[in-house]
This record gives sequence, structure tokens and C-alpha cells, in this order.
Amino acid sequence: MRVKETSDAVRKAVIYQINLRVFTKEGTIAAAEKYLPDVTETGADIVYLCPFVEADDDPTYEYWSDRQRRSGCVNPRNPYRPMDYFKVDPEYGTLDDFKAFVNKAHELDLKVMMDLVYMHAGPTFGKRFPQFVKHGADGKPLLNGYHFCTIDFDVPELREYLWKNMLYFVTECGIDAYRCDVGGAVPLDFWLEGVRRIRKFRPDFLMLNEHELKYRPEDQLEAFDVNYSQWWVMYTLRDLFAFGLPAHVLEMVWKDEHAAAENGMSLRCIEHHDTANDMYYNRVEKISSAKYEAALVLCYCIDGVPFLYNGCEYKDTSRHSIFGLKGQFTIDRSRDPSERRAFLHRLAEIHRTEKAVLYGTTRWAAHDRRESVAAIVRSAGEEAVFCAVNLGNEKQVVHCDDFAGFNDGKVLLERGFEKKENGFVLETNGFIVIRKGGIQVFRDKEHKR
Repeated sequence: MRVKETSDAVRKAVIYQINLRVFTKEGTIAAAEKYLPDVTETGADIVYLCPFVEADDDPTYEYWSDRQRRSGCVNPRNPYRPMDYFKVDPEYGTLDDFKAFVNKAHELDLKVMMDLVYMHAGPTFGKRFPQFVKHGADGKPLLNGYHFCTIDFDVPELREYLWKNMLYFVTECGIDAYRCDVGGAVPLDFWLEGVRRIRKFRPDFLMLNEHELKYRPEDQLEAFDVNYSQWWVMYTLRDLFAFGLPAHVLEMVWKDEHAAAENGMSLRCIEHHDTANDMYYNRVEKISSAKYEAALVLCYCIDGVPFLYNGCEYKDTSRHSIFGLKGQFTIDRSRDPSERRAFLHRLAEIHRTEKAVLYGTTRWAAHDRRESVAAIVRSAGEEAVFCAVNLGNEKQVVHCDDFAGFNDGKVLLERGFEKKENGFVLETNGFIVIRKGGIQVFRDKEHKR
């Protein structure tokens, strides 16, 4: 299936996720607003907030998700268990606080993305709107795998209620995008109508679906602009670094996506709130900052939309939890972020300004170090960019015929790279991004020393 053409705004996008509970000690929207200038320094142009509408405060364990129980935080207020879709949770502030946040973001040329949680809701929502949730034969609300009330999309009034909710934050606050939690579990025709209504006011409104494109490729015909690639982030990269999974599995994941939808757009992410929440003991930054950076290079150079999780510019390795109590977990900002921010900003420049990266086709380069090295060629007409990253634990001498045309190229970014006859050398966690023609203009600071 060939999906719709992707706009430049989507192609150039870099998303920065904020988990309000850990982003600042205060955990509020107003406190997060003060850090928006720092977000822009990473090169991101979209700031995405985890859910901040009123969360259900029902303390009954029967209605808590397994993850919520395992967290040990003993906090019923799970942001992904909503109680009121139209109200800002007082934990985070007020609607006026959010409007001020959006205004400040727009002043900084940042778009604002909200999180929609429509697959399920908390028990209090089910009591307030029993007609909007499914019920079992015993008359009790039907709970899903998270032990939450299951929204009933067969009810026309429920659909109208949620479509009004989608429009509310667009017209009332001026937001620019939605990320749709477990969007593949919601009927596609619901999303199509919701998006149609929004784009009457905002034709450029962006929709991100937390759902693998291969499972429902028609998502990107009209409703969505980008889909998640959880196999890329939650399984392949993490298992590669933690357990020695071979690098060529990334190519398999990529080919699986593209076989489902030609020209499809997927998120290129190393970490998000779920991984930092559930796998904090195995966070990639905790395993190795050098590996994290090498993986970032590939995420920015391959087709798709790069995604940053809050605190990455500080090389944060602390525990995060979406289930935490106020002030329980916070980003560790003790490290100087200037070097990492400059690195991220340079990656964003390459992502947005290199024609072959922005518009080009992707081909995985043939070479003899597939266990450790991932290498791609991005091509657009006569322009081409070669990117290779060493994700292994040892120096690699790589024989690669595809690199021959780039021997005299312009180096856009490199670390631990050396040219060799019929290929190149990459130090452990080294990388090279090079365009045909020109001279070297940028070297990673770490290897200037």
C-alpha cells in the first residue's frame, strides 16, 4: 500500500516529549514553561506533553493497571486513566497555565502536541457516563487488559463527546498536534472524522498514532501522519545494547515496516515514557552514553521522525515513573547539557537541511560487519548521504563497496571514523555521516580532544 505524500512540516519534525511529573521538581505546566527555551536548543520543533487532563483518583486496586501496581508508587492518579477529558488536572495547574504554555511555545516556534487517551477511562468516568463504556453480562463495566473501563465506540453519543474533546483544545488553546495513545485499538473511522473536523480549522494539524504501521497501514492514508515503531525502540535497540542482539535486526524491522506501507512515516525513538518507566534499570543512557549517541545518529539520518525523551540533553539516567507521586522522581540536571545539546542540534540540522535525508529513498548498504554496524544510503536525485554507526562493543574495520562513491565526500558528522581502502574504520560506538562532494565542516566535540 502506498500512503499519502508527507508534508515538509512532518518530514522536518523533531519531537521532544515532556513527562510533567519528572520534568521539573514542581511537576506543573507553569514550571515546564520556563524550560521551553532549553527544548528549542535541542533542535526540536514539537513539544509533546504526557496526559494532563484530570486523572481518576479511585484508590480501588481492582481498577489499577498491573504496571501501576508494580511501580510501588501507591498513587491512584495514573495520567493514562482519565476521569475528565475536558479538565486540566489540578496537579499540573490550570487551563490558563496551559494556554500560557502554548503561547510561549509558539513564540519560540515550537508546536505543542497533546496526548489523547481514548481506548479506556477510569472507573469514575464509567460511573459518570455509564452509557459511554462497555458492560459485561453481569451489568458491571467491562474492563480491558489494563483493568480500565473500555470505551464503547458503538455509541454515537460517545463519538460526538470525544470529537468535541478533540476540537476543544484546538480551538480553546491553539494546540498543533495530537499523539493518540494505543490509537490502533480505536476504530479508524472515528479518527478519520475527528481529523476531518480539526483540519477544517487547522489544515496543517499533525496526528501521531501509537500503533505499528504494519498492523493497519491505512492509518496514513488520511487520519495519521506518523506511526510508532515500538519494535525499533522497545525491543531491537534496547536488546541490541543490553543483550547483544545483532545490528542487522534493525534492517529487518525497517523492511517489515516498509513492506506494509510504501512511503510510510515511523517514529525514530530510543526512549519514551514507557521505557523510562518500566525499564529504568536498563535505560540506554545508563548502559552507555556513547551507544545512545550512535543510535541517535541513525535515528536522525534514516527516514522517519526523530523523537527525544525529556532529560536526554542532560544524559539523565535517573528513575522516572508516570505513576510517581508529586516530586518523587525528577530529571537529574547536574550535568552540563551544552555538549549534548549541540550534538542534538547538529543532528536536527542534518535531518532538515540535507536533501537526501529529507526526501531521499533509503537503502541498507552491503558490508561485512552486519553484527555490529548499521549502514544506510539516502538518495535523492544526484544527491546522496552515507550514514554508518558502530553499535557494537569493539572497533570495526568495515569492507563496504557502497562507501566507494563517498571517499571524497563532505563529512557532516563523525566520531571515531577513518577511511580505509574499500571501506572504513569505526571505533566502538563511532559513526560517520557523509555527503558526496565537498570538504569536512563538522567534527564531533568528543573527538576533537
